[in-house]
Amino acid sequence: MDNRSLANDPLLERFGVCTDEVHPDLETALRVAWEMGMRRVELLEFGGKPVVAMDETEIDRARVLLDRYEMRVSAVGSLFLKLVLLGDVPRGGVARDPAFQSDLAMLRASIAVARRLGAPIVRTYAFRRDGMVGLGNPSPRLPRGGEVPNAALEKVVEGLRLAAREAADNGLILGLENVRSCWANTGHNAGRILRAVDHPALRAIWDPGNDYVSGGVPYPEGYEAVRPFICHVHVKDARVVDPATGLTSWEAVGGGEVDYVAQFRGLRRDGYTGTLSLETHWHPRPEGDGEPDRIADSQISFAGAHAALRASRSL
Repeated sequence: MDNRSLANDPLLERFGVCTDEVHPDLETALRVAWEMGMRRVELLEFGGKPVVAMDETEIDRARVLLDRYEMRVSAVGSLFLKLVLLGDVPRGGVARDPAFQSDLAMLRASIAVARRLGAPIVRTYAFRRDGMVGLGNPSPRLPRGGEVPNAALEKVVEGLRLAAREAADNGLILGLENVRSCWANTGHNAGRILRAVDHPALRAIWDPGNDYVSGGVPYPEGYEAVRPFICHVHVKDARVVDPATGLTSWEAVGGGEVDYVAQFRGLRRDGYTGTLSLETHWHPRPEGDGEPDRIADSQISFAGAHAALRASRSL
């Protein structure tokens, strides 16, 4: 990977990776990230266990490894509210909903881990969309991700305001990631929700790849909708396989249809100072029944990000 044309590039210096996308073993993932020149990692799970379920001994062991490889934890990737449905919850009743209360315990555990590991951000989602099947692939790619009905928006706002207060009380940022299966699927819909919640502790984890598979136009439309709120950026690529059903596939960065050259130019123009986190997702299986080579897949995708970064520096 030729870094010469990216010497002292502030965006490259802010690149990190989601460790579980590289290897399930934390030390292996950290070593590979270090070899790729990264000094920031995002933690969701390792060793076959969600980070929020780790005991104190396991967190202490992770802290030792992070220090050994000189890594900062940029965010804790909680699954808070990704699976919680609101359809049968009455307006004004989100706080009392058993599913929300259960996930609130998850958020509190995520906050505790983030504080112990020095992570400034804990991830959230904006509740699961009604009628969504599985991860939503395939599902119709509606313009701007489709509508967020006012009744749903009101309940999403209620839950996220409560969660943002939890984060703020602990000195953390709650990062709302846009994802296909949830109400905040595109930048447009995430921006609408963020403005409605209107809480300083709720910011955006901007994911152009997720915007694209949800039917959005990541740049400039999706980006501009969330730009004032962005605290963290995920980098992955995708393409449409079947326009009729909305079936999409993940690709290595540069091999899909997300315009990362334009996206990186926009981030440069706007003086972005947060982390860019490679969330590979593209893990093609080799011929036969072998497991994908997550390390090689991530290295290939990161090389694509390098190429987009180089191109984004030209006029």
